[in-house]
Amino acid sequence: MIPVVISGGSGSRLWPISRTSYPKQFCEVFDEPLLERTLKRVRELGEPRVVTIESLRVLTNRCVQSLSIPSENVIYEPLAKNTAAAIALLCHRLFLDKKSDEIVGIFPADHFIQDTKTFYSVVHLAEKCARDNKIVTLGIEPTYPATGFGYVECEDAIFQTSGNLSARDVKAFYEKPDLTTAENFTKSGRHFWNAGMFVFQVSTMIEAFKTHLPDLWTKISTLTPDLSNLLEVYTQLPSISIDKGIMEKMKEQVCIPSQIGWSDLGSWDDYAKMAEVGFVSTANNLAAVVGYEAQHNFVLSVRPKTVALVNVDDVLVIDTPDALLIGKRGKSQNTKKIVEKLEENKNKTAREHTFDYRPWGKYDILSDDSEFKIKVIAVNPGQQLSYQSHIHRSEHWVVIEGHGEVVINEQVLDISPGSSIVIPMNSKHRIRNTGQKILRFVEVQTGEYFGEDDITRYEDDYKRV
Repeated sequence: MIPVVISGGSGSRLWPISRTSYPKQFCEVFDEPLLERTLKRVRELGEPRVVTIESLRVLTNRCVQSLSIPSENVIYEPLAKNTAAAIALLCHRLFLDKKSDEIVGIFPADHFIQDTKTFYSVVHLAEKCARDNKIVTLGIEPTYPATGFGYVECEDAIFQTSGNLSARDVKAFYEKPDLTTAENFTKSGRHFWNAGMFVFQVSTMIEAFKTHLPDLWTKISTLTPDLSNLLEVYTQLPSISIDKGIMEKMKEQVCIPSQIGWSDLGSWDDYAKMAEVGFVSTANNLAAVVGYEAQHNFVLSVRPKTVALVNVDDVLVIDTPDALLIGKRGKSQNTKKIVEKLEENKNKTAREHTFDYRPWGKYDILSDDSEFKIKVIAVNPGQQLSYQSHIHRSEHWVVIEGHGEVVINEQVLDISPGSSIVIPMNSKHRIRNTGQKILRFVEVQTGEYFGEDDITRYEDDYKRV
């Protein structure tokens, strides 16, 4: 089997920790990033691949490199076009690689599974069904009337069995229901949560695209083997989910219902429940919580902070350096509405953190004022920033850790802890780490504008010129 992890998402439901530029599959509030956890899980099924979007390249590279997954196993979409386009791109790539007879498993990057033993049993049964030309959905037995998930309705007819697992013919797919409908679904014994996990033979899925999304497949088929025209093709594709585009229309498909301890960790309520029963680590929660007549509250802070709660119950408090979320437990799905309002107001906290990962390392913004900006910048061993200049700002660097070189207008200077470098406006400059440990320095910017777009690049190891 070829396990494929689909990694995308806008990051809105676990805001303010998850954001567009740093969605939840990378967040460090979990004991390890969810993408990394998912890749470790599916690696037991075969050598994993990843389909993600170009804007997440740096974060994805950090994760796959830590697991020694070959870079050629990652496909980067130039634009987010939903799951149908992502799976079509994958199938076309496998077709070009003469792997049309392979069985593929599709697994979201940001889901949590407690019972991996049962999960593997389900996937192995799904693989057998896929070899009989069935597209298989992994269904989750509902534990409550969820209105935030889609549902799959199964027939009584059984296609294949393995132990206490049964692959049942699919009758219909349903979008997220209202509460009354969800309650009826939960009681029926025939309706199961659609967890977005699918297993199929590549050739079977290609035929499904040709039948149900022929225009999309025709466009995907024009991709060149080196994907040099990927952006041109992707701009023409519709944005549609695999569920709506294909699964709701398919006849030859089955669902395997099971209970695998699944959660999509789609809200802070989900996270709080998982943390309270010990399934999600809280080691990265730096809050010291003090309460007076305060019960059933959940507090998470990513920085050391004392949080005092007085005469409040059932409250969620999520704290980051630049944003604070306070909400009522049981209503955290409405966080998405807050993010929409922030987007409307062009508030950058909807999308960005005060830190960012780059191909060479990471920076953290300590202060961002109208007169100055202060960062702590970390450069990984053997890496260097682009050779660049700034029109609107000068910079002052103070090295606090590591060794390296600074180049200013072609002049090379050795640096070590305590070194102080002034870079005037319009001066070409770069810094490189020549040591074996992280090179860390404080950058103080002064001038009239401090945006990240005030960069003119002349040379760059990461092709950003």
